[in-house]
Amino acid sequence: MTDGDDAHAPRHAPLHRNGEYLRWLLGDLLLDIGTGIGAFAFPLITFMVTQSLGTTGLVALVQGLGAVVGLIPGGLLADRIERRRLRLLAGITGAVVQLALVVVLLGGWAGPVLLASLAFLDRLRETALGSASNAMLKQIVPVTQLPRAVSVNQGREAAVEMASGPVGGALLGLSIVFPPLVHLLGNVGSVLATLSMRGRYRPRAEGSPPTKVVDDLREALAWIRTQPIRLQMLAVSSAVNLGANGLLFTVMLDLADQGVSASRIGLLNTALAASILLGAFLAPRLVDTVATGVLAIAPVALMTLVGVLLPVAPSMVWIALCYTAIGIGLPAFNASGQGFFTHITPVAMQGRISSLMRLVSLGVMTFAPALAGWGLEVAGSTTTLLLFAAVLALGVVIGLLARDLRRLPVSSRWERHARERGYSVPE
Repeated sequence: MTDGDDAHAPRHAPLHRNGEYLRWLLGDLLLDIGTGIGAFAFPLITFMVTQSLGTTGLVALVQGLGAVVGLIPGGLLADRIERRRLRLLAGITGAVVQLALVVVLLGGWAGPVLLASLAFLDRLRETALGSASNAMLKQIVPVTQLPRAVSVNQGREAAVEMASGPVGGALLGLSIVFPPLVHLLGNVGSVLATLSMRGRYRPRAEGSPPTKVVDDLREALAWIRTQPIRLQMLAVSSAVNLGANGLLFTVMLDLADQGVSASRIGLLNTALAASILLGAFLAPRLVDTVATGVLAIAPVALMTLVGVLLPVAPSMVWIALCYTAIGIGLPAFNASGQGFFTHITPVAMQGRISSLMRLVSLGVMTFAPALAGWGLEVAGSTTTLLLFAAVLALGVVIGLLARDLRRLPVSSRWERHARERGYSVPE
C-alpha cells in the first residue's frame, strides 16, 4: 500500500526504529501542541468575549456540530484519496482558520456568531481532512504493534495536555490572541513533518476499479451491521464521551463563573493529563495481560464513581484527584478497544468505519458543553454533575449486558478470537 524506503522497513522493527512512523508521530505531536493550547483556551476566550455561560456552551455545541458534519465526508475521502495528501491539506487549512481567528480577535470583531462560525469551520475541516492521519497508522506499523502505537498516542497527547492547560492559561493572561497563534504554528509544524514522510498511503491497490460514494457507504454500513460487538462498544464509548466530557466541561465553566483564574483551571488539566500519561505507560502491559472486555468496562465504572463524588469535592486539590481518577483508565480503554477494532478492519475501509463509529460517539459528545452550560444556569453544578455521572453509569450497565464485548480476550488472542467469532481479520 505504501512506497518509499521507510515504508518497507522490517514489519516487526520496534516503533522507535521505524523512521516513517516517527515522522508521522512528529507531525501529530506538533499539531497536538497547538491544538491542545488552542482547545483549552477557546471556551475561555468565548466566555471572556460573551460573559455568558449559556452562550459559551452554545458556541461549543456549534463547534462540535462542525466535527460531526465533517465525519462522513472525511471517512469517504480517507478511503478514496491518498492519505498523506489529505493530511497536508488538513494542516494548511487549519493554519488559515487560526490566522482568521487571530485577525478577528485583534480587530475587536469577535462575537458569538463569528466565533461559532470559525469554530464550526475549524472542526469541520479537521474531521473532513484530518481523519486520514489515523487511517494511515495501520499502513505504517505492523498489526501486532497497534495497541502499543495507540498507547503511545495516548501518552503523547497526555504529555502535551499536561502543559497545554498551564501554558494556555498563561498565554491567555498575556494576550487573547496568543493561544490561537500557537495553534496556527502547530498546524504549520504538522505540514512540514508530513512533507518529510517518504511513503504514499493509497487506501486502495493501484488499478482498483472506481466505486460510487453511495456504494462505499452501503458497504461500510453492511459490514458494521454484521458485527453486533461494534455496536456494543459504540454504545459504551458514546456514554464515556458524553459523560466524562460533560463532567470536565461542567467543572471548568463552574470554576470560571466563580472567578477562578485560567491558569489555575489549567492546572486541573495538568493533573488529568499526568494521570493519562501514567495510564498510557501502563496500558500496553494491561492490554497484554487483562481481558479487553474488562478494560472496556472497569475504567467506566471508576469514572462513574468520580462523577458522584465531584459535587462534594471540597477544594481544588480534591477536584484534581478526581481528574486523576478519570484519566488513569482512559489509555487502556482506548488502546484495547481501538486496537481490536483497527485490527479487524481492512485497510481499504479504515476511514469509513472509523468515521461512522465516531459519527455517533462524537455526535453525542457534541451536546456535552451545551448541557453543561445550560445545566449550570438552570439546575446548578451538583445536579448537572450527577446527570453526567448517570450517563457513565448507563455505559457500565450496557457493557455488563453486552456478552460479545464482555468476552473479548487479551490482545494476544485477538486474531484467534476474531476468526472463531466470525469477525473480519485484516488482509
